[in-house]
Amino acid sequence: MASQEKKPAQAFTDIFDEDEAERSFLLSKPTCLIVFGKPGSGKKTLARKLAQRWNYIFIEASEVIQMNIQQETEYGRKCQELLCQGQSIPEELVTEMILQKTESPEVAHFGYVLTGFPSLSEECMTVPQQIEKIMNLKLKPDILINIKCPDCDLCQRISGQRQHPASGEIYQRSQWDPKVTEKRKKEKDQDEEEDEEEDEGQEEEEEGETAEGPHKKLESFHELVQRPEDFLENAEKRIGIYKNIILPPLE
Repeated sequence: MASQEKKPAQAFTDIFDEDEAERSFLLSKPTCLIVFGKPGSGKKTLARKLAQRWNYIFIEASEVIQMNIQQETEYGRKCQELLCQGQSIPEELVTEMILQKTESPEVAHFGYVLTGFPSLSEECMTVPQQIEKIMNLKLKPDILINIKCPDCDLCQRISGQRQHPASGEIYQRSQWDPKVTEKRKKEKDQDEEEDEEEDEGQEEEEEGETAEGPHKKLESFHELVQRPEDFLENAEKRIGIYKNIILPPLE
């Protein structure tokens, strides 16, 4: 009788097969995100940081174009040819590259963070058609992030952007405007004086170092230019287009 009695389950026994659980996890759908937002709201920056932090594949128009050119794919050769001829890359070609990237093996494994799609341009597809493409993706988005920011703050931020012609880098007003940088430096110095007590000699050394800093930055920023799309009137127009065309179908 004693041998026929069921033995009680041992405490802390793992009833799951670890190999099977790992296999199931690897075959499961990865998490996919899309970041939306008005022009200048920082959606590209947020998407890039999320991709770096969680090992997602970052998908964005300029990033996809650059990757195809570097890898010398068929799309990349087409883009290179158009750019060498001084032409812009058609919206249809950019959309094809983005959709192809969402179906790549690395995206199927890691998932993606997509931003900049749907785009303000309706050259090849209307916004509802672009949204339909998103909803019919092979790997559908699990999380939609919508960045909200007041229009006046965005217009001020966009109109304060400057680009370095040689590198293409974009700088905010807080990085190139001497008035803003000097004000920030003074506030930082005041905070440091209140929070820390240091030797006079050490303070003099730091003052000498920081005195040269703004000079070097100003010398490297004197060639910055303002892009036409960053003019205040154009920034207001782009934000208005987003609110009237893209935001309603997204919501």
